[in-house]
Amino acid sequence: MLSKNNGFLNKLNEWKFVNLAVLLLFIITGLTYVSNTWSPSSYGHVLVNILGDVDSGPDFGQSRPIRSDEWAVVTPLTQATINNNFERINHTSLYDEDLRINFGLPIKDWGLIFKPTMWMYGISNPAYAYSIHWFTLTVLFIFGYAWLFRWLGATPVIGFTLAAGLYFTGFVQFWWNEKGPIFALFPWVILPFATRFSLFWKATIFYWAAVTWLLTNFYPPIQISLAFVGFVLILAREPQLFKKRPMVVLSFVSLLAAGTAAMYLWDYLQATSTTIYPGSRIVSGGDVPYRYWISWLLPSVNFDRSYNSIIGANICEIGTVGLYYSLLSICFLDFTRWHNVWRNKFQRREILILGAGFTMMLAWMALPLPSWIGAPLLWNHVQPARMQFAGGVLLVSLLFILVNTLGVRLSFFRLMVFSLVTVIGWWLWKYDLSTSRFEDLLIVFLVLLAYIFLRHHPAKAHTGFALISLLAGILIFGRFNPLQSAWPIFNHLPNQVTKNYDQLAANNKGILAVTGLPGAVANGIGYRSLSHLTAVPQLVFWHKHFPDLPFSEFNLIFNRYSHIIATDTKVPRLIHADAIEVPVSLFQEKD
Repeated sequence: MLSKNNGFLNKLNEWKFVNLAVLLLFIITGLTYVSNTWSPSSYGHVLVNILGDVDSGPDFGQSRPIRSDEWAVVTPLTQATINNNFERINHTSLYDEDLRINFGLPIKDWGLIFKPTMWMYGISNPAYAYSIHWFTLTVLFIFGYAWLFRWLGATPVIGFTLAAGLYFTGFVQFWWNEKGPIFALFPWVILPFATRFSLFWKATIFYWAAVTWLLTNFYPPIQISLAFVGFVLILAREPQLFKKRPMVVLSFVSLLAAGTAAMYLWDYLQATSTTIYPGSRIVSGGDVPYRYWISWLLPSVNFDRSYNSIIGANICEIGTVGLYYSLLSICFLDFTRWHNVWRNKFQRREILILGAGFTMMLAWMALPLPSWIGAPLLWNHVQPARMQFAGGVLLVSLLFILVNTLGVRLSFFRLMVFSLVTVIGWWLWKYDLSTSRFEDLLIVFLVLLAYIFLRHHPAKAHTGFALISLLAGILIFGRFNPLQSAWPIFNHLPNQVTKNYDQLAANNKGILAVTGLPGAVANGIGYRSLSHLTAVPQLVFWHKHFPDLPFSEFNLIFNRYSHIIATDTKVPRLIHADAIEVPVSLFQEKD
């Protein structure tokens, strides 16, 4: 008994030491990051290519035009919120729209209590607040998933390495600068249940974390699927919470958290529920292409060295939670110890629950299941491809537990299996002299070097595989998001381009009606622009300008989440599910 207690205390002290070391590293890094007002924003695309400020691009890396959800929507709407003194209604907009929408914005109302990463807005220059917001999310992501793996039994090095490994995966990096809050805050929703706090404190912290998760960025397809992952992990690790009393308490608190978020977003939810897009989308299972599954094990198989997709869909759409840790775990797992593990009731139960949960998610993503099958879990509102992140988190959790309980077996044969799968996969699905990333094969060399060392230190194999996987992830995905200073984003000085816009707006009753301004970019700069992004349809506004349009056509075009694009068209028309064209001439003063 004394030996067990000493082992527990040693492990606890080890975690305390590593936590402090990582925290110190983040503090040092954060001082540099925030002092430069760095961010992962691709708004440099606007600064350089639209506003003509060629010296205001990223300090490192390059802007990604494909990330228009960020540089044309979220960041400009953040600018607009600041321009409106953090009020709820966007009075600087031509449409006077409500800013309580799915994107979390630093509005100064009671909802700000649940947006802690935005608390510096209004206190410091917004460039610093924006930088702090994104750096804090990175810290929360790494610590959150590290402690999640600690809950599952990880040592500190493996816990933090796997957490960082998840961060450097395609789905996270390709969507980070817009959906980052959803990824980063998720583990904090379920971590209260990993503590020794009383049920009251567990429920209280869970309530605040859950509302924070929902309001900092509201996107149900990912949040619904992650909520299922949270349920599965809690069921596997803390079965006592499913007894009558705690279940009643936690069910009530869950409903209270959902109700709080719904009350805050009530007007938005009501307005969008009757839209054509996004509306109340009902989807069926299946349709995730087989190339996506391959990238769960071979992370870079679907894009070239410039992050151009080689399978048709854009780079963001093909992102998965692919990391070499998964392939290494499968190849080197010591299956011979299966019977010993299976005799352990707790380990058997844990593996079965996580395995069953992952199988259910895999079925929804892979099989053409009718929508009613997913309805009990609300999966009929989750596009199968959007389940990739949640499914990946559960897969990595399951593989970690398998490796942690069964261990790994090092052999030359298993090394050859891993190497052949990697090389043959690269050759079959990636090889092209003009686009191939030969550095993708570096992983084979790294694993070979690790094998030479680890065969003499087999106890360190699990840690070694996690570290190799992290290094590969950094090399593959670490270049995607730039380091963009937020200073010119929020402290933009007038230049010839904006002076021209000022003149055009002044001559047009304060309305900027020009072509070539995407999303909410113009309104973020401060203009009452025809070009804009409206998360909620502005039907009264459009009916005023197009009173003779037949109702069915009017509803089809305008009753949706819309990028409003000003063009030389003569009539309004729908060009995409989330984009409409409107005639710019109708909003220009006639000479």
